[in-house]
Amino acid sequence: MKITLQEINRHNNRESCWVVIHGVVYDVTDFLNSHPGGASVILRCAGKDATEDFDSVHAVELLGEALPKTALQGQIDPGELEKPRKKPDTMDDEQSKTDHASLPQLQSLLNLHDFERVAGQRLRATTWAYYSSGADDEISKRNNALAYQKISLRPRILRKIPTVNTATSILGFSTTLPVYISPVGLAKLAHPEGECALAAAAGKEGLVQVLANGSSMPIEQVMSSRSSPTQPIFQQLYVNKDIQKSVETVQRAERAGVSAIWITVDSPVVGKREMDERLNLSVTATDNIAEGKGVAKIMASSISPFIDWEILTWLRQLTDLPVVLKGIQCVEDAVLAYEHGVHGIVLSNHGGRSQDTAQSPLLTLLEIRKFAPHLIKSKMQIFIDGGIRRGTDVLKAITLGATAVGLGRPFLISLSGYGEKGVRRMIEILRQEVEMNMVFLGVTSLEELRSEMNPHAGILRCGEVEFQKAYNSLLILNKMAEIDVLVYGLGAIGSFYAFVLSQSDRVRLSVVARSNYEAVKANGITINSENHGQHIVHPHRVVKSVAEVPPVDYIVCAHKAIDQDEVVAQLQPAIDSRTTIVIIQNGVGNEEPFRKQFPNNTIITCVTWVGATQTSPGIVSHGKSEDMQIGLFPNPKVESEVGQQRLETFADLLRDGKTRFQVLEDIQIQRWEKVVWNVAWNSLTTLTLVDTQTWLKSSKDATPFTRQLMQEVVDIARGCGVPLKDGLIDQLMDKINAMPGIGSSMQTDYKNGRPMEIDVILGFPVRKSRELGIRAPFLETLYVLLRAVDGRLRAAR
Repeated sequence: MKITLQEINRHNNRESCWVVIHGVVYDVTDFLNSHPGGASVILRCAGKDATEDFDSVHAVELLGEALPKTALQGQIDPGELEKPRKKPDTMDDEQSKTDHASLPQLQSLLNLHDFERVAGQRLRATTWAYYSSGADDEISKRNNALAYQKISLRPRILRKIPTVNTATSILGFSTTLPVYISPVGLAKLAHPEGECALAAAAGKEGLVQVLANGSSMPIEQVMSSRSSPTQPIFQQLYVNKDIQKSVETVQRAERAGVSAIWITVDSPVVGKREMDERLNLSVTATDNIAEGKGVAKIMASSISPFIDWEILTWLRQLTDLPVVLKGIQCVEDAVLAYEHGVHGIVLSNHGGRSQDTAQSPLLTLLEIRKFAPHLIKSKMQIFIDGGIRRGTDVLKAITLGATAVGLGRPFLISLSGYGEKGVRRMIEILRQEVEMNMVFLGVTSLEELRSEMNPHAGILRCGEVEFQKAYNSLLILNKMAEIDVLVYGLGAIGSFYAFVLSQSDRVRLSVVARSNYEAVKANGITINSENHGQHIVHPHRVVKSVAEVPPVDYIVCAHKAIDQDEVVAQLQPAIDSRTTIVIIQNGVGNEEPFRKQFPNNTIITCVTWVGATQTSPGIVSHGKSEDMQIGLFPNPKVESEVGQQRLETFADLLRDGKTRFQVLEDIQIQRWEKVVWNVAWNSLTTLTLVDTQTWLKSSKDATPFTRQLMQEVVDIARGCGVPLKDGLIDQLMDKINAMPGIGSSMQTDYKNGRPMEIDVILGFPVRKSRELGIRAPFLETLYVLLRAVDGRLRAAR
């Protein structure tokens, strides 16, 4: 049926919206609210010929998919259509826009910046604004590139490099360069073949393409543009506010044959891209509701901001394809992504198009190298994009631990005017730069860049970057990378290490205070130390119960090891999958209740030799005695790299606090050595109520008795497979004889009528002696006596 232009013009608003596309009239009123780009895009063309706008971003096949047959109203005589008036942003002679005949010869373009200059002259102003704009003041956009310029390369000579191999693997798929096409939408704005031209070029050059969620070409058409059926293409996913649409996107991608899903999470809202918005202020619909929205804001209007880490569970239930998380901007989220089991992550700030002043992805990579290097060695691949314009940029990223780098804008602008040939020329330039600079660096493969790194050196070796210099620029950011630490047990030792940990700028300290709650809440923790001087610590949180604190990164358990099963259960609110449990307690076997309650968490166990007393609530006096040994309690359920990194991070916090400590491979040796000491002096000073020197001088039998008691514990430890050294007893006796008479923590508890740490100091060794059939009469006798005393104390409470 023929329809007149006059009739079409009447349907120019939200209540009745008709458009003409290639001479066919459609009623799109019911489609307005479901249009992925928002209703305003269609309303601009309400009652008019929308062919030019439609063709600039869509393939004609989309009409049959998106609109029901009832939307078809008829046809219009082509002679009735108005010839489109020249728009201020179209490519015409008045604006010095370059037509195809005057395009520079491809071979005359020598770098990626040359392509950018050509595209800036050729593309419509609105298209250029959408492609090139960054957020706000575009600081992040500029810093993305500047970060690479701040890092220097160290060439090597006389290496005899006959050829270089630039190949690598992305999610198991071979690629001839460590470069992939980042998901870039609306490629048809640059060239009629859009994403299909990108796919064709990627296949012929041996690269991987990530197809944008907002592709202007149907995925089936893109897949048919590949150079071979085995060419891998990955699908980007933005989670839609209507989750069913995301389900359909994933299912359609699977049917089409994509090889992975890349879920983008760095734009829960759209950044303020002022150049894009400024050139799209005018909307021609009668109701004019979308004034001021740029292309980016319109296209992203359907993205859901209401997702969290559970979205990965949802996605895994939907598909078995590998999942890559795009948009990691700090080391903490990189670690969380790893713990959630994704196949890869993309370090990206959305090309500086989301939050302005967000740190550059290269700095995020440096954060990972410093604070979570196990991620670089893990099965999770690390990709990076943003600001990469040179082959040297590619090599710097690979050297620092990236698997491959993504380029987005450069691929889009290389399409402009040239199509597939332009993309292939751009890849050729990048390939030449990568190969040339590998020769300068003295390496024949990408693996050599990674394998010759020396993690203990101040800089990376063999042509790699000066890591330490680059990292110095990151130190300012460390204050933002806070580590939540909770100290549970605020006695003398707990208070001392609360002070030590508070000295790190990275620590946000919380403490659980019970008997001294009021004092610490009002006045903080006062430390009078012969080693550190006087300090007052005001924790971020002072609470009475663990239930008042959200899950933390580290929970330091410095409480008395009494009723361990009951206490450990109370710690549940502060512990989640990322929490590391640090045990600072006397005794052995302390870790078992923690392991039983929290089987998937890292446990760091510590032995301390600190002379500190709490003279009054919240006030601690510390002498010169100060030492600590720390190590991992083995847990096969936690990857060794993860546990080691958490141990190293805690060690860094101790270094910041300038306390003495050592990291040991087998901490159980130190634990048992300390138990040999504690069994003797805690037991004897408590039962006799005298100090150590008074006990030793009380009779000629005191020293032999003490040595025999210690020997029994040494024998039990060796029976448990802990190789305590010969001469330990002599060493401990020399140590106590060199000291003035001291009491013990158990004696102090007895005098104050408090339950005593009988079980972890004496009970565990006694149980082991019985299991192993090792005679320990002195130890058994003291254990029975102290159990009776402890029972009387508990009954009196």
